[in-house]
Amino acid sequence: MQKQLMISNIFLIIALLSVWQPKNVSCEITTYLKSDGIILNKRLLNAPGECIGNLTRRNNPSVDPLGCYIRNSSFTTDTLNGLANLNFSDPYQDRDGNLMDPGLCIIHCADYLFTFAALTNGYQCRCGNKTGLDAYTKLTNDSSVNQTCNLNCVGNSSYICGGKNGYTIYNALTSISSYIPTTIDINQKLEIIHNINKNVRYKGCYKDSPYCNQRLLNGTSVDVTGMTVESCLTYCWQKNFTYGGLEIGSQCFCDNEYDSITRLSISECSSSCEGNNSEICGGPLALSIYNASYYSLVNNNISLVNNDNNKESSDSHIGSIIGSSVGGVVVLVLIILLIWYLRRRNQPNPNIQPNPNIQPNPNIQQNPNIQQNPNIQQNPNIQQNPNFQQNPNFQQNPNFQSDIEPPS
Repeated sequence: MQKQLMISNIFLIIALLSVWQPKNVSCEITTYLKSDGIILNKRLLNAPGECIGNLTRRNNPSVDPLGCYIRNSSFTTDTLNGLANLNFSDPYQDRDGNLMDPGLCIIHCADYLFTFAALTNGYQCRCGNKTGLDAYTKLTNDSSVNQTCNLNCVGNSSYICGGKNGYTIYNALTSISSYIPTTIDINQKLEIIHNINKNVRYKGCYKDSPYCNQRLLNGTSVDVTGMTVESCLTYCWQKNFTYGGLEIGSQCFCDNEYDSITRLSISECSSSCEGNNSEICGGPLALSIYNASYYSLVNNNISLVNNDNNKESSDSHIGSIIGSSVGGVVVLVLIILLIWYLRRRNQPNPNIQPNPNIQPNPNIQQNPNIQQNPNIQQNPNIQQNPNFQQNPNFQQNPNFQSDIEPPS
């Protein structure tokens, strides 16, 4: 019974290993967090872009700010109220209040085609159009500047984000060299954002993590120029992921799950897709998430082809080959052990010999009460075959006497 159970277990292990396909041989750590009764599964994998400390790559300004400004009391109208005029939150600040830096503010204002981006209180962002500085005065005295714009940005202490009554102001359209401005006007942009929920695949705008290896969608990712919603969903669909998320116009992330409690307002997914300005591709640290499983390939020519993508695909392919090889070696070893075990079991054991002490029992004798039944007589209808002749070479044993009487 134990041997049969052992064999069954071996076959079960072989069956499980034969269908096991390692998804990725890179180190993968799974953590489980509980938030508002929801169990969140976060795989800590590498995300695109460089890591600076424990933070992902940020879009820092390539030029100095225009200066430190204060509100001119002689103007009754605030000219840095561009977001409020669009019925968006003003001032703009990230959901947790700990990520604001110049890049976050500049891109948010530039996405809505504003000319100026102003940071204040260390964590708030305001936007203004071409007349945005009319109600503000630039400080020129170094002592006044240091006393007024003196708060480090909560998202990056290397930069100043204004002060209690001061504004550190940048040109939103020229301060980040890598930023690609949209080709549509603000009215077209707003119409796209307000109608995005009509897309049946669209799941919403969600907050992404700024920390390395802890992205909201961590299955795989790619960052290319010319990004569109279709190309991102095609990429995720081909990688067998359920969801595709787009961020800051050019980044695409994939996974089979995400934390739905981090949903943001639609205004925070503000970036037009670099490959199609009539689509929204997330925002700075904000993901536009779509259901990629609903996506069917209409144009087989849609693809993401660049060096980074080829490298990612190659690394994934190499990982699959290595993982499959390891699994194959384990299966082969188990099969060899099983064959060795079965052959050894079927061979006679040379150590087992007959017991010389076992002899016939001399007390066993024939039962003397067993005699032939006297009522048994030869059938008189049975006659000798006339064609039968006795073998001349056969002689009767002289010592043999018949006990059967001839018939009368």
